[in-house]
Amino acid sequence: MPYTKTKYPPWSWSNSRKSTFEECKRKYYYNYYLSHNGWEDDADEMSKKAYRLKNMTGIHLILGSAVHEAAEYTCKIISGSGKLPEKKVLIDKVRFLLNQAWKESKNPRQWMQSPKRYFMLYEFYYGYGISEKVIGKIKKKMNASVPNILNSKTVRDIVNNDCTVKITEEVDKFNIEATPVYAIPDLVYRADSDNWIVVDWKTGRENEEHDSQINTYSMYLIEKHGVNPDNITGRIEYLTTGKARDVEISRNSIQENKEKIRNSISEMQECLADAENNIPLEMGEYPMMENRKLCKWCNFYELCHRSI
Repeated sequence: MPYTKTKYPPWSWSNSRKSTFEECKRKYYYNYYLSHNGWEDDADEMSKKAYRLKNMTGIHLILGSAVHEAAEYTCKIISGSGKLPEKKVLIDKVRFLLNQAWKESKNPRQWMQSPKRYFMLYEFYYGYGISEKVIGKIKKKMNASVPNILNSKTVRDIVNNDCTVKITEEVDKFNIEATPVYAIPDLVYRADSDNWIVVDWKTGRENEEHDSQINTYSMYLIEKHGVNPDNITGRIEYLTTGKARDVEISRNSIQENKEKIRNSISEMQECLADAENNIPLEMGEYPMMENRKLCKWCNFYELCHRSI
């Protein structure tokens, strides 16, 4: 589909959008509205800056992305050959992405010109640096997470029971009424002809919100692939600790999650001047978070720091 420039961004909902909205309304405005068209040559300077800042990341986020890629690679290798990749191969993949982000962050000029193509760690952009203590924590987390991929309940299940991998990081959406809902499951596989397992890899702490994410991914399977909800099992793999937690999926849990999404959509649209065309209110109508101590760790700190 050819690219068409629009004055306002298309409307949609996702778990990450919900999290940003609940975390800080001003960050939400910067991320989803001010940054729109910031990639265009004729965009105003604020939009260009917001677009660049939106595309920054942090060292812990890079580690999470790298571990996710290692998990996805593992499942693809198993699906294709029936064999497990070596731990060293996965460690090297994770380390390569970390080193790439570190190296590219030392060259801000290339990132300024193409912020979506190159990495920029906000620890370097804002001059905080990355201490030896943090580096030690990253290494420890990497050395725990990668073996836990290979020893995970999901990988053992796929290897030992001849399961079929169906989806790995597939970007897609379904609709709730007129709202596109983006659902990106880390992995979906079939244990047998009837049973589907929806997997979410996590490198952070346990959180009850993860159950809602799994239910949203299950809604995607129901809506787009016609899967019976009674045949879906959710699973969250906490790779830092090696703990797996199965989430019961039922018609009731799906309906409850749908209502939560509807309520979230309604709250977001109350912050719009024109919901039909996704036109936001003025920036001042999107307040900053109350706990200003956290603001220095936000990508958009540069746009807010004078008000803090």
